[in-house]
Amino acid sequence: MSKAGDWLKEKEIATWRTAVSALRMEYTGEELSEEKIGEDPFAAFEHWFAEAVKHAKYDPNAMVLSTVRDGQPSGRVVLLKGFDERGFVFYTNYGSDKGQALAETPAAALTFHWAELFRQVRIEGKVVKLSDEESSAYFHSRPRESRLSAMVSPQSQRIASRQELLDLMEALKKRYDGVEELQKPDDWGGFRVVPARIEFWQGRTNRLHDRIIFERESLDGSDTGGDVGSDTERTESSSPQNQWERYRLAP
Repeated sequence: MSKAGDWLKEKEIATWRTAVSALRMEYTGEELSEEKIGEDPFAAFEHWFAEAVKHAKYDPNAMVLSTVRDGQPSGRVVLLKGFDERGFVFYTNYGSDKGQALAETPAAALTFHWAELFRQVRIEGKVVKLSDEESSAYFHSRPRESRLSAMVSPQSQRIASRQELLDLMEALKKRYDGVEELQKPDDWGGFRVVPARIEFWQGRTNRLHDRIIFERESLDGSDTGGDVGSDTERTESSSPQNQWERYRLAP
């Protein structure tokens, strides 16, 4: 029996529906001070990410991507595939649920959770499409099977069965047998979340957690709202026109 199952048996509780409220652990993360986090949120994220790569058991680049479509929020786990002062990058089919949601409402929230370190990072901001050149460069860096999967899958569309998808994949493999260069589908590519707010959350004892926020202040009065654009049309950065306010929140 699993550790959780052993605990359930010891407590003589019949179902997790009632037992879940009793699950509890003490968070023993180190103190997160303003001095320790510094004044650059991207440098702070890179430092935390490096520690997550070292300590996380699976997928330290996994993040919950939250979007809104027709007023309905939706979340799913995707993988971070790049970050710098411009923002945080992931890739998808533009016709997928998340792609359509971002076309309607070009804003998103990202949440990283690194349980081994008792840490979360929450990011909110506008979303821009990557250039076709950048998306193509990443597409061609992927393993061949992953490229074929991106080409064959009608992501988020109904299919009759898994076998239908496997048959489509087999047919595509035969079609491109011996063809080295696989072209990126037009409806597949990357998005960049341009952060307006980044929260660093450190779990502490007795639920008195540390929360430090970086919020972007645009000094030129520019507005990054509107439809999903591209990196060549609109990009926020840590330029002289933009700076960050840092403050602390109660847990």
